[in-house]
Amino acid sequence: MNKIYGIIAIFAFAGLLLPTSAMQVEAASDLDYMLNIAEKAKRYIKHNIDEMENSNTQDWKNRQAVLEIYNKSTYEIDQLSTAIKDGDVKSAREHFISSMSKIKQISQMLNQIAENKAQDAALPDHSQIIKKYEMNYQRLQQISDKIGADVDFSEMKSLISLAKQNNQQGESDKAKQTIDQIALKGLEIYKSLQSINEKNKIIRAQALAEKYVDRINTLIIQAKTSGLLDYVNMLENSKTQLISSNSTSQITKQIRIVITIHNDIEEIKKNNLQQIDVDQIQLSQKQRITSELSQFETRAKLLHSDVKGSNAALYYVEKAISVIDNVRNNLDDSERKINSKLQLIDQLLTKAEKLVQEST
Repeated sequence: MNKIYGIIAIFAFAGLLLPTSAMQVEAASDLDYMLNIAEKAKRYIKHNIDEMENSNTQDWKNRQAVLEIYNKSTYEIDQLSTAIKDGDVKSAREHFISSMSKIKQISQMLNQIAENKAQDAALPDHSQIIKKYEMNYQRLQQISDKIGADVDFSEMKSLISLAKQNNQQGESDKAKQTIDQIALKGLEIYKSLQSINEKNKIIRAQALAEKYVDRINTLIIQAKTSGLLDYVNMLENSKTQLISSNSTSQITKQIRIVITIHNDIEEIKKNNLQQIDVDQIQLSQKQRITSELSQFETRAKLLHSDVKGSNAALYYVEKAISVIDNVRNNLDDSERKINSKLQLIDQLLTKAEKLVQEST
């Protein structure tokens, strides 16, 4: 559309070069046509002006400059309309050319504003980059405080302030150079903090290793006492590794080995205690059974001297003595089986005792 109005304006100018007589013959029929063209151009330009952005100071200034010329072109078009009504051909042509010249000027201004915005959009957003580095600066300070590092942040802070100043003043190249310096300084500080943190880790790991050396000595004594010689050798080796190690990974590895050995030894001790409890229970059961067998044996001996003349009673007594001997020789049998035999012995002796009582 801008090109069309530019061509129309050229034809309007070219018309002025025609002989005056020819202009006067054709002018009357062209006046309404010129007003129609001017009104259409006016509406088109007004539409473009209405769509202009107005989000910042520069946009507002651009809009005001365009509106100022637009108002002048509107005035020329109004004068064109008046000249046509008055039949003043010469004035009408002058106002038409003037209005079209101003509209063309506005069109060129709008094009230039659009090109400038496109160029600005293509440029990197230094403000966002600076904000990102400012956040990184704050994170680095937090890390430094956390690990107790004595790092000087004054240079990086000054560079960030300078970058902000350059960006605010529209010095894009200087802002970019300063941002590059901030990136290098930030990387330098990060590497320094990383190195300090690694040293701190080694110091903490070595302190932990010293504590574990004392634990290892205790575990070695426990392992020797329990006869766990393989574990003794492993603990001695870990102790040597911990004392000579200057790497956090090596120290961590040896500490894990010691923890595993400690757990193994504790499990073995637990199993041994459980076995001792079982042995004690079994011993207690054997003592009870032996005591009961002694009581049954005493009853059997007393009955044996009293059962003369009673073959049935003698049978029960001798059978009971036989079962007593069987239980005494098989004390490792199951508790259920032994209790069954003890019950049988008691029944046999009880029958013998009844028979003896009946015969007296």
